[in-house]
Amino acid sequence: MRSRKLRVGMIGAGGISHLHCQGWSRLKGCELVAVSDIDRAAAARRAEEFDIPDVEPTAKKLIARRDIDVVDIVVPNRFHRPYAVAALEARKHVYCEKPLAVTRKDVEMMMQAAKAARRKLMAAQHMRFQADTMALKEYITRHPLGRIYYARAWYNRRRQLPVRPGFLRRRLSGGGCCVDVGVHVLDTALHLMDNFSPVSVLGVCGTHLARRPDAWSEWGAYDKKSVDVEDFAAGFVRFADGAALTLECSFMLNQKAAYEPRIDLFGTAAGAKWPDCEIYTTTSRDFVDTKIELRPGDQPHQAAIRAFAEAVCGNRPVPVPPAQTLAVTAVLEGLYRSQRLGREVKL
Repeated sequence: MRSRKLRVGMIGAGGISHLHCQGWSRLKGCELVAVSDIDRAAAARRAEEFDIPDVEPTAKKLIARRDIDVVDIVVPNRFHRPYAVAALEARKHVYCEKPLAVTRKDVEMMMQAAKAARRKLMAAQHMRFQADTMALKEYITRHPLGRIYYARAWYNRRRQLPVRPGFLRRRLSGGGCCVDVGVHVLDTALHLMDNFSPVSVLGVCGTHLARRPDAWSEWGAYDKKSVDVEDFAAGFVRFADGAALTLECSFMLNQKAAYEPRIDLFGTAAGAKWPDCEIYTTTSRDFVDTKIELRPGDQPHQAAIRAFAEAVCGNRPVPVPPAQTLAVTAVLEGLYRSQRLGREVKL
């Protein structure tokens, strides 16, 4: 780490900002120095909670501060790109809540700004830093599954619809379950597959339950009339090497589990299941099943922020490369386009 602390400014003081603030405040080499939100009272509460010295009246003023090294962006998805580009142009490193952006064009603009400024840019894909993900990734790197020719990935909830407008209104979020939970499990699947070369997607999505008069969410009341994002999506993705993946995500699905994230990988040498961390293969005539016994690890958001800070201070590549995030974004954007056109689309 550098001789002085890495100074961080945060744009956004909503729910997930608590975990971001917690992550930064627990790093000895980092210091939260300012926070800004259009809801000044929310920013003030977050500043008091984490002893952040300054509450800036606007994101523009926060970005302009010369004493800030990193800008952490925790605002509705549609505002990620403009704030990130502005921060990068001001020569700040940028750590941004997922999704990095909701279109491939926006991600490309952010990447170009990072390259021009010679600054780091990373999406907060914290599921890569879960103990189960890290353990399974390490295992299959050491003991390859062979050619992974097929994968299944899903993140389905039963009645856990986010109730804030930032999640339910497309003008703010850019999408529904695809860009909220789908982005997590898709990124994790491609990371485990080590395959970021999708070439086409066939997808469907729609709002099937959220606007029903009898609909409800475990997370509170919401305005049903204002919901204009999908509550379910599914897709079939093809890759350049011939591999394929099926994706499902939902906020409201009539299933038994309250929520269920899962990834199955099928290779020519073995298969694997996440988050159970199980490996399946055979001998010449029998089945061999292996389970990784996990040891406790860091809280995933904390681990992701630490990894980003170390990349900044050590001038090393970030552990979630924007080029990989671009591939994830292309798939999700393509799924929406496939739904509109009613056919498979090239990426």
